[in-house]
Amino acid sequence: MTGHLIHVGFPKTGSKFLQGWFAAHPEIAFDPVGIGGCRDVYDLVRQAAAPDRQFRCRVTSFEGLVTPHVRSGLIRPEEEWEGHGLEVEAQKRTCATLAALFPGAQILLVTRGFRSILLSGYSQYVRSGGGRDFHVFRPPDPAAAAKYGRQAWNYDGLIGFYEAAFGDGLIVLPYELLRDDPAAFTGELERRLGLSRFAPAPHPLNPSLSPEGLRWYPRLTRLIRRLPVGTPLRTALLRRYVPRIGGKRLEALVRLLQCLRPLVPVTPDLVTDDMLDFCRGKSERLRGNPLYAPYREEYLL
Repeated sequence: MTGHLIHVGFPKTGSKFLQGWFAAHPEIAFDPVGIGGCRDVYDLVRQAAAPDRQFRCRVTSFEGLVTPHVRSGLIRPEEEWEGHGLEVEAQKRTCATLAALFPGAQILLVTRGFRSILLSGYSQYVRSGGGRDFHVFRPPDPAAAAKYGRQAWNYDGLIGFYEAAFGDGLIVLPYELLRDDPAAFTGELERRLGLSRFAPAPHPLNPSLSPEGLRWYPRLTRLIRRLPVGTPLRTALLRRYVPRIGGKRLEALVRLLQCLRPLVPVTPDLVTDDMLDFCRGKSERLRGNPLYAPYREEYLL
């Protein structure tokens, strides 16, 4: 019987690497924008009509499933970034929808240590068209900070949703294992899915933006959003600009701007201990998982 794995994220936990491995594995059916290895209903019919290719597992992979937003996949107005897609009720509804559609599926949730994901999450925010500076993750308003703190990277809460809906079908793995030993990470996944061994090809994990880029891209984004050219043209400019963030041409521009007007780069030392206070107590369900034993400090355990 062919199984179905739904990889739900988090962002910046090696999703691009995993999707490349899903696509290359000979026993997995995977389409990067499809569901269950099928791009659409026509592809489903074509695959069913081709008996020469049988899969042991079908995979759906989209990290936005744990950061649901009504404009997922679209460029968002800046005012819609509040909460960053981490609203608990939306996460619950997404989990319930997946359970209703695919009750027998297995769920893959990949976590990442809090200090690391805070900076990498900001990089993803900037790469997706966010225009706020790094203090976006430490709101000045106490009420906003409290709300954000309850929502952000609450591994315990999310694991609870998916355990209740899928039981033993939930697989939770640390990004740090993928970072340190990709073969061990994919080997653990194959063991849980009943797949044959297929070593991942050497491939770098999706890098974050440069420290200088993390300082300059939000400024460039704000500049484009404020251009007095009318909404249609401004939207068209953003659609061309956002996918190119981090590319060679814009990186060259960032280097030039940094030479002309040096700004303090966004580096890991800006993630202070007090910024992590809202993360404490949100990973207790991982404490007894032996795969997390080498990374307890990164999860504040």
